[in-house]
Amino acid sequence: MTRSIAVEVAQRIRRVLDTRGLTVEWLADATGIKPRTLARRLHLRRPAGLTVDELNAIAGALDVAPGVLLHDDRDGASAGPG
Repeated sequence: MTRSIAVEVAQRIRRVLDTRGLTVEWLADATGIKPRTLARRLHLRRPAGLTVDELNAIAGALDVAPGVLLHDDRDGASAGPG
């Protein structure tokens, strides 16, 4: 069974947060996305899909290109700013 893109993106975002010692609460503050909405978007089994605006806000807060969060590039996601 293949995983959905939403699950993969949520995992990548959480991986970046974990690698950098950041929390979902920090991300909510940094992006202006409501904490409850962000928690639904980053649920690891059944996430609600991100909007393009939300993805861009998250990428901006994490200082990575949105493509890093969309593609399986573990080195890019865990590396510093991109």
